[in-house]
Amino acid sequence: MVRASRIGRLLLALSLLASAGCARLIGGEAGVVLEAIEYGPGRTELGRITPPPSRTRLAEADLWLPGAGTPRASLVLAPGFSEAGRDDPRLQPLAESLARAGFAVRVPELPGAQNLTLDPTDIAAMRRAAAAEAAAGRRVALAGISFAAAPALLAGQGGAAALIVTLGGFHAMEDLAIFAATGAHRAPGEAGWRRDAPSPFAPGAFLLAVAAALPDGTDRLVLRVAAHRLLAEPSAPLGDLMPQLTPSGRAALALVQERVPEAVPARLAALPPVVRERLAALDPARAALGTCTLAIHGLADTVIPWTQSAALGAALPPGRSVVITVPGFGHVEPAGVPPEGQLALIRAMRLLLAWRDGADPCEGAMAGRGAPTPPRPS
Repeated sequence: MVRASRIGRLLLALSLLASAGCARLIGGEAGVVLEAIEYGPGRTELGRITPPPSRTRLAEADLWLPGAGTPRASLVLAPGFSEAGRDDPRLQPLAESLARAGFAVRVPELPGAQNLTLDPTDIAAMRRAAAAEAAAGRRVALAGISFAAAPALLAGQGGAAALIVTLGGFHAMEDLAIFAATGAHRAPGEAGWRRDAPSPFAPGAFLLAVAAALPDGTDRLVLRVAAHRLLAEPSAPLGDLMPQLTPSGRAALALVQERVPEAVPARLAALPPVVRERLAALDPARAALGTCTLAIHGLADTVIPWTQSAALGAALPPGRSVVITVPGFGHVEPAGVPPEGQLALIRAMRLLLAWRDGADPCEGAMAGRGAPTPPRPS
C-alpha cells in the first residue's frame, strides 16, 4: 500500500506537468518560453514580463528584435514547406516568443520551401541571412523546421553559424523517400525495418518536390494533381494519370507508389539526372557535417520519422550533436504533449537558452548523447 501510494503521488505530480502553469514553474525560463510558443505570448507569463518585440519587413527576410535591450544572440529561423513562408501563422508565436527571450530572430524567404519544392537556392538564402546577423556582431544559430532542416544543415557548414537546430528534420534523402513511399524506417544499427503509416503529407510533399524539378511541363502539372490526391488520401488511385506522363514523369510517380523499401533506391536512380542532382544538392548525408547540432524530434512524427534525427546524430563527429526525442510530440505540433514529452522539450529549450548566454550545447555531459531507441511495437 505504501509503495502504491508513492507511485500514485508520483503519477499525480507528473500529470500536473501537463498544465502550462506547472510546466512553467518546473521549467523555469525554458518553461515560460515554451508556454508562450504553444499558447501565444499575449496570453502567457512571457508576454506579461517582456515588452512586444519589433518586426521589420526586409526584402529577403523578417527581422524580429527584442522590445528592450540588445539581442543576446541571433537565430535564423526557417519554416518547412509552407506557401505562406515567413507569414505562416504557426511561425508567428515562435518568432515572437524567441525575440522576447532575447534573440534577434531572422526569418528568411526560402523560395523552394515556399513553393513546396526542394530548391538548392534555399541554402544560399540561409547563408545570406546568417551573414547578415554575423555582420551585426551577433553569435548565429541556424534553425530549420521539417524539410528546412536540409538547407539549415548545409548552410551551417564552414560559415557564420555556431549552432544548428533542427526540429523534425532529416539526414538522408534516400531514407526520406523510403519512408514517404513505404512507411519503413530504422534507427542507426538496426537491420530490420520499423513500419509506420506515414502522414498523407509525406508522399504528397515528396512528389511535389520531385515534380517541380522535371523538365516537361505536362509532367509537372499532372504530378501536382497526383500529389494533391495523395495529400487528401494516401491510397488514392493514380493509374489514370500514367498515360499522360513521359517516361520521366512515370518514374517519379512509380517512386511514391513503391511499397518495397529495398526497391526505392532503384526508383530514385531511375529519375532523370536533373532531378537526382536537385535531390543530391539538398541531401545532408552527402555533406561533411561538423557544426554543433541540436536535433529535436517527436516520437509521434508521421511526416519524417524520429530515426532520421537519430541518424543525423550518429553521422556527426563525436561530441558534435545532441539528439532529443520527444514522446507524444508529432511533426511540429506542440499541443497535447504528455509530461515526459514536456520534460524533453524543456531540456531542449534550456540548451538553446544556454547557448544564447554563451554555452556550447555540445560540450560536457551532453556531448554526443544520441536519441534513445524506443522498443519496437509488439
